[in-house]
Amino acid sequence: MPNTRNRPTDEQLLRAARAVIAEVGADRATMDMVAERGGTTRVTLYAHFRSRDSLIDKVIQRELDVFTEWMVAAYDESEDMPHGARARHAVEALFAYARDHPDGFRVLFGHRDATTDPGRRLHEVLVPRIAERLRANYAARGATIGAGAETLASLLLGMSLDVAYRAVVVGGADLDRACELAVTATFAVLRDVSPVQLEALAAHTE
Repeated sequence: MPNTRNRPTDEQLLRAARAVIAEVGADRATMDMVAERGGTTRVTLYAHFRSRDSLIDKVIQRELDVFTEWMVAAYDESEDMPHGARARHAVEALFAYARDHPDGFRVLFGHRDATTDPGRRLHEVLVPRIAERLRANYAARGATIGAGAETLASLLLGMSLDVAYRAVVVGGADLDRACELAVTATFAVLRDVSPVQLEALAAHTE
């Protein structure tokens, strides 16, 4: 009977691939790199994942699932908080993910020349959820913002992601200070963007 004790599991190989993609990007990651990182062979990788593209897609999709589930859980946790506290909680959750999952964050955002675009896929999942919360917030103030909610949601999410990207990938800045910058910017946008501006945008786009 063949000895299977030292054969890598899918989980071990996916972690190795995640580390390689985080380091060099999806476009430059090769099966040889992943095999070396995982202490295995290209033959084993192909037996598990069929192709390089299949492996890359699986790693990216898994990290997208982890991040979106993380953020949705944060939105659910803050559902009964006041509006300002909810906004802060969401931004802090994003930075907590970047802190606790640095390789996952780099897989999703660290190499923007990648042929895949996980950032766009992430926006497709999270922006509608954020927009729903924004509509409820503005409705409580007597305003209907319609399609403007998606624009504002995309702006807020993109702003926090960009600050986190520059802290984690570009500059190695202190994440706590970067998080406070993103929180301050979020509050400034929410304070200064008026319902009238969003209503005008909604009227133009609907």
